[in-house]
Amino acid sequence: MQAYFCLTKYFVNDIIFCMLGILFYDSLGIFERILLFVLVAAALVFSIMLHEIAHGYVAHLNGDDTAKNRGRLTLNPKKHFDILGAIMVVFVGFGYAKPVPVNPNNFRSYRKGCILVSIAGVVTNIIIAFLASGFYILFYKLAANAASMPLSMVSMFFYYLSWFNVVLCFFNILPFFPLDGFNLIDALCKRENAFIRFMRSYGQYILIALILVSIMVSRVGVPEYFSPLDLYFNYTAHYVSSGFNAFWNLIFGGI
Repeated sequence: MQAYFCLTKYFVNDIIFCMLGILFYDSLGIFERILLFVLVAAALVFSIMLHEIAHGYVAHLNGDDTAKNRGRLTLNPKKHFDILGAIMVVFVGFGYAKPVPVNPNNFRSYRKGCILVSIAGVVTNIIIAFLASGFYILFYKLAANAASMPLSMVSMFFYYLSWFNVVLCFFNILPFFPLDGFNLIDALCKRENAFIRFMRSYGQYILIALILVSIMVSRVGVPEYFSPLDLYFNYTAHYVSSGFNAFWNLIFGGI
């Protein structure tokens, strides 16, 4: 299993196209740029790590200790770091973490194990997004009342943490090989299924094409409806994130 991540113009509050863009964003001072970069990087690393750990831990619960035996059920970033995936996130806005090793042949129930491991990462992401959204709203209100810069920074961290996890969830549930959505469909369908065969052969190329279109649309500045990926996130991740924030606004409305 492998966590994939993609940044488009919607993914970071319409400010950042990719991680590198933070350091050259003209409207921010150098200190603010560095601080924002650290906050975004920390939220992104934490989100991807938990996605990967969830896959490995659920595999362990279903009888496969491959990830556990290789030391992947840990919060140590070094264990999940992939240098090429990290470079891609910084420079092009798309990247990935080191895949968690899973051997489905060790599952006590093959199909059940495959299904649960496939959804473990995205379910973990959506739970984290919901909880982080609550902390974002709470610290945002506290910072506004106290006019506190440290509280504002904490609020910003939880904002990115929530948003990134929503993005990870909806990106990885796409039905293209090698994403979790494909793995789930693969676990539910028969092996001779034509869709599975097609996606195994061409899914990754379709995904790359969609990402390249999104990058071109963001760079050129044409309307979002020219990018299927941006439209998808605008009507999924964006609405879910807004719904989480609206819920916690109701909860903390009196602060």
